[in-house]
Order: sequence, then C-alpha cells, then structure tokens
Amino acid sequence: MADHRSDLTELIRNQLAERDICDVAGTHLLEFELRERLAALGVTVTPDVSVTLMAVAMLLAEKAPEWGGDSRDALGEIAQLGLALLCEGEGDASG
Repeated sequence: MADHRSDLTELIRNQLAERDICDVAGTHLLEFELRERLAALGVTVTPDVSVTLMAVAMLLAEKAPEWGGDSRDALGEIAQLGLALLCEGEGDASG
C-alpha cells in the first residue's frame, strides 16, 4: 500500500511542479479555506483524508474525460489540495 501512496503523491507532485506561480498561490489559498472548513465540520486532517482526496480526484479525472479541460483542472486542484494536506509537516507540498 505504501508504494501506491508514494506513486500517487509523486504523480500529484509532478502535476504541481508544472503549474504557474499564480495557480500554485491559488491552491495555497484554497488549502487554507479547506482546512478551516474541515475543522468547522470536526474532520481531523489525517494522511488517509489527504490520500482520499487525491485518489478520488484522479479516479474521476481518469474515468470522466467527457468533462473537459476545466473540470480536469478542478479535479487536479483537488488532488493537489490533498497533497498539501498530506505534506503539512513537510513545509512545501511541491517537493
């Protein structure tokens, strides 16, 4: 299971590395808002929560190509939010 998590986080890291600085900054703002919302709902951010966000986003992106580019971008951002939550203690989610 650890190998699958590593593969998933590496994939998301690579996607994050390809984004421009404005997109990365927007994701950081969304991460802050997501953390606030999860806290208000009483959801503890754990590695499992983070990986779940990434896995769901990637699954939907792979299985729903008819959604088009905008939706795929949004799903990619969800996956990157999951990575940011996972990497909280590491400082920088991009690597």
